[in-house]
Amino acid sequence: MPGRRCTAALLLAACCATVPACGRKTFVKPPELVAPERIDSLAAANGPDGIRLTWARPTRYADGSRMYDLGAFRVERSADGVAFAALATVEVTDRDRLQQARRFRWADPDTVVGQTYQYRVISLTTDGYVSQPSNVATLERAIPTPAPKPSPTPARR
Repeated sequence: MPGRRCTAALLLAACCATVPACGRKTFVKPPELVAPERIDSLAAANGPDGIRLTWARPTRYADGSRMYDLGAFRVERSADGVAFAALATVEVTDRDRLQQARRFRWADPDTVVGQTYQYRVISLTTDGYVSQPSNVATLERAIPTPAPKPSPTPARR
């Protein structure tokens, strides 16, 4: 009987050694390297519908490799520049498209004329990895002045 057990154990070991391994085929990266790169292009402007924010799409992870799983942005606002609170989530819906958006826009309609606001944006991947907060965009809410209407030009004869 001991010989049979030994033979069975060797046979099992041989079978396991010939079965190809499955699972992850690359090195596992630490979470801080697979987070989206930090956005540094956040800008704010007054618009008729509130304060308008614009920023460029992050295209790389923090380690510099190309990013394919951008999932959303979290927009945060502060009235004092210290305590930021989540204001909105902007979903990214163009992951499977050939032509992806290069810039994103969002408007904050809940603003008061004369009040100064600070904003920042955080990128999220579909797996839940979170970027560092973007640059802070600061703006005082004002009513935008309409663009001057062009004056009519006299017709030439």
